[in-house]
Amino acid sequence: MKNCKLCRLSKVCNDLPGVCLLIPYLTVAVVTVTVGYLFVTQELLV
Repeated sequence: MKNCKLCRLSKVCNDLPGVCLLIPYLTVAVVTVTVGYLFVTQELLV
């Protein structure tokens, strides 16, 4: 996996081949947690 074009982080992907596969899942997880947190806090404040 020397040519990592998905995340364009060739140095990181050469060291950690799984990074390209994990980046999409990590972004989805971060967005989901953030939206969930905002929703819960807004519901508790109302």
